[in-house]
Amino acid sequence: MGKSLKIGLIGSRGQLGSELLRRFSAPDFARSIALCSLDRPGFDITSEASLGSLIGAGFDTIINASAYNAVDKAETEIEACFRLNAFAPHALAKACRDSGTALLHVSTDYVMSGGINEEEQIPYSEDSPVRPLSVYGISKAAGERLAASAWERTWIVRTCGLYGAGGSGQKGGNFVTTMLRLAREGRPIRVVSDQRVGPTSARDLAHGIATLVTAAHPFGIWHLTNDGNVSWFEFAREIFALSGQSPDLTPVPLSEYRPAAPRSPFSVLSNGRAHRAGIVLPGWNEALESYLGTLGVIRS
Repeated sequence: MGKSLKIGLIGSRGQLGSELLRRFSAPDFARSIALCSLDRPGFDITSEASLGSLIGAGFDTIINASAYNAVDKAETEIEACFRLNAFAPHALAKACRDSGTALLHVSTDYVMSGGINEEEQIPYSEDSPVRPLSVYGISKAAGERLAASAWERTWIVRTCGLYGAGGSGQKGGNFVTTMLRLAREGRPIRVVSDQRVGPTSARDLAHGIATLVTAAHPFGIWHLTNDGNVSWFEFAREIFALSGQSPDLTPVPLSEYRPAAPRSPFSVLSNGRAHRAGIVLPGWNEALESYLGTLGVIRS
């Protein structure tokens, strides 16, 4: 890769951020990457002073893995959601532009929604028009547009159903750890059966992002998820099969679940662009088995 790259990582304590730290510390990157965590209290993405400090800091790339991701709370915490998901990325992109630093901003499948894709089960490409249904989705779509319009050297990486490390701090875990906890507690578990997604391991996503930013792939929108798609109910069933548990698991329709934030029945992203570039994440079932192995809950 030539000279050492200086990368700044915002959100290093989250599911994805912690895996990015681990990935860039691996032997194949450690000698060629100088990684700096940019997190509170020393750095605040919503602070003008913090963003100003990026100018002249010599970063080659800034990765923004921070977000407001409490999807249902966002329906009432609109200002906080937009501050972190839209306005902060816009200001960050301008700071990166002023310092000549490339930016990678992480986004979400929530910027999309049903339509013809829902009826024909066609995964969304990077060129598909956005149509967010929730406040969270609208804020992330706005963040994408604002960041990309402010600075041409911006990667937008959309992913779906992220899980890994200790879970999301704002959500109190992730889907996988929540399912395992409910099973341990012996509680009946009801899971949506008619919403298809592409759940993604944070470790695999970190590998994909590391390849994207170090191999000089073109800027623009990229979709990076584990390959394949599955309903949340099927995903839960596989979690329990792999971990050797048999809880009281019942499928429910999305119409009965009725979350505060609307969800699309079909929320699957196409990885076509990444595949053409040689960036291929494992299938969702392989990724899940690997993650459960790190938790030590795989059935022997």
